[in-house]
Amino acid sequence: MRRLLAVLTSSLVIGLGLVTLWGLFPGSPVASITAALLQMVVVIGAVAVLIGVLNLLGVHLRRIVKGDSGWPYSVVVLLAAVAVILLVVVDRMGLGGESDLGGFLFNAVQVSVESALAALLVFFLVYAAARLLRRRLAWGSLLFTVVLLVVLVGWLQIPALGAFNGLSEWIRAVPASAGARGLLIGVALGATTAGVRVLLGQDPSYRE
Repeated sequence: MRRLLAVLTSSLVIGLGLVTLWGLFPGSPVASITAALLQMVVVIGAVAVLIGVLNLLGVHLRRIVKGDSGWPYSVVVLLAAVAVILLVVVDRMGLGGESDLGGFLFNAVQVSVESALAALLVFFLVYAAARLLRRRLAWGSLLFTVVLLVVLVGWLQIPALGAFNGLSEWIRAVPASAGARGLLIGVALGATTAGVRVLLGQDPSYRE
């Protein structure tokens, strides 16, 4: 029975996926069906996010009530979550006037944290290059170090380093972009392969 249910579910999902792909082509006769399916996915995703937020609040609330280890951090998480939710509600209802409190909070906290993490990434790369050169002086480690220095120095856009800045921009635009796209293609192929295995019932979870 479980096997039959898995086959039926897989067939339904594969059929809906093919219909969705077909509807994305220009002039497709099932474009309206595809639009309805995409709207359903958006709604389901929003509900999933809401459930995730409620689950997060419930987990930290239980930690506070039980007095588990690290419960003060749970208090901070709850206060921050409630504050952000209230600010967004105030902005959506127009109670805050023309001020964008949610946007201000995002720029003051989220952007600052992401900038700090990006700055730490620079130090990690420099440290990794130094470790590579200390451990073994090979062509790969030397090339990594030279490219890293060129990109970092060229990012400063010093006027006196005209050709150097152009080389740095070319590295970021061509090899780095190509590598990033290759990684994304690999991730997409891996996700597609895993999805096909699940839909065809090849995943062990279907047989357990």
